Amino acid sequence: MNSDMKTETASKVLTSPITLTSKIPAPAIYRAAPTPTPTPTAQLKPVVLRKIIGEQLRRHRTEQHRTLREVSRVAQVSLGYLSEVERGQKEASSELLASICRSLNIPLSVLLADVAVEVARCESGFDFSTASLS
Repeated sequence: MNSDMKTETASKVLTSPITLTSKIPAPAIYRAAPTPTPTPTAQLKPVVLRKIIGEQLRRHRTEQHRTLREVSRVAQVSLGYLSEVERGQKEASSELLASICRSLNIPLSVLLADVAVEVARCESGFDFSTASLS
């Protein structure tokens, strides 16, 4: 190949237009996700997290047939305060929740998963108790 051909070929490559349009579809991770249809806010009741946490703590305690007094003693929390947490009147710290969960012999992650399902149910109106995970 002589030098004139190299120069001519190089100039064609350098001057060929580069376009951003392509016939290859973008990978799925770069495509826009479908926008969920917003639910009118008037239909949604507000979610109070402390109430749902309290309901789930009480559910776990009563399923084990344990008293507030017993759980409060093991968790080293006053009976009155534990009662207020279960009724959703007090916000429990993460340390307090961990202590209560230990006294109930359940992982904190189980309590939080139960709370998450209940929050999702309240927000969407969907009954997750009949849903299958598989």
